Amino acid sequence: MSASPGPLVAPRTRRARTADLVRVLLFAGVVVAHSVNAINSAPDVVRSASLLTTFLHLTRYGFVAVTLFVLVLSTRGRPLSPLAFWRRRFGLIVAPFLVWSVLYSLTDHLVMADNPFPTTGEYFTSLARATVTGDAKYQLYFLLISMQIYFVFPLLAWILNRAGHRPWLLLSAGAAIQIVMFVIYQYLPRPQGPMWALAYEHAWKTLPMYALFVAIGMLAAHHHAAVEDWLRANAGPVIIACLLGSLFSATAYAMSTSSGVVPLSATTPWNPLLLPWLISGLVLLWLVAMAWDDLRGAGRAVGARFVSYATIRAFGVFAVHPLILDVLARVGFMRLVFAWFPHSATIRSTALVIAVLVLSLLVVDLFLRTPVSRWLTARDRIPLVRTAA
Repeated sequence: MSASPGPLVAPRTRRARTADLVRVLLFAGVVVAHSVNAINSAPDVVRSASLLTTFLHLTRYGFVAVTLFVLVLSTRGRPLSPLAFWRRRFGLIVAPFLVWSVLYSLTDHLVMADNPFPTTGEYFTSLARATVTGDAKYQLYFLLISMQIYFVFPLLAWILNRAGHRPWLLLSAGAAIQIVMFVIYQYLPRPQGPMWALAYEHAWKTLPMYALFVAIGMLAAHHHAAVEDWLRANAGPVIIACLLGSLFSATAYAMSTSSGVVPLSATTPWNPLLLPWLISGLVLLWLVAMAWDDLRGAGRAVGARFVSYATIRAFGVFAVHPLILDVLARVGFMRLVFAWFPHSATIRSTALVIAVLVLSLLVVDLFLRTPVSRWLTARDRIPLVRTAA
């Protein structure tokens, strides 16, 4: 069976630039979230830090939407053979996932303090389990989600081709599936029995947890011209609605932490009360990217070269930044930052974020010049010396 995700209309390239900027911002958000968590564990700052990192759960849902947006747009107007699609796409994500899983299974013992290597049998058993579950490092689960997206995309494209003219039906179905998953994880007790408990432990890494954002990403690409024209025409009311949605989620967080204690239920990525922010935050990011792309399209560069530079390196930074955090912790950088800025959590966080981003970009630039660039950065190798045309 083959399917096409939309009518035979050539996409406008500038829409992909919008997605590029959103993706760069989301990757930056991942670095910020993990850095803030690493540096701000003191009781006097944990509440505000937790609000920031809770809101940065947007990154995982935004990634899903942007991934589907780009996939639909890139295959729009072309026959979609599932086998050809899988053959072309899976290698792009499977190889980096496997390589980074192995690397982190080694560096966690080499770099992190008080974490000696286990026996050979225990090491390979742990590596196999972590590879299957995406737990070799805390960010790698998203590559499992990406593989699921690639695996089911031919089916999703087939559904979109037949039901894309009924967007509210697809959005409602996606919202219903995702809210059910949110309720199960947020409010219902953990299931008993080893098999049910094992499924529960890892089911949040499956697509049903992100179903609404799958629908949002696909429909935004399928109707991209109409959606962006509508957003431009209604930018004021949309921004107000998004600010209200964000305020609702922030108020819910404030009420649940009013005692000064931050319960786990207030910071989970599947809290239904966080959903208004997750949608609002994605829309606001998209509006910012649209405004930037409109300026770029009008001939004003406005950071276009930087966005292109960051787009090529974004995945590599996503992959390597936990290792940079581990190295900085091992060499005592966290202690130094606390000594330099003992009374300002904001400055501490900013200093760590800058250090992690700069070092990650330097390492990724090195990776991009190696023969194994595609395995480490999911990008083609950049020659050490550019030859003249």
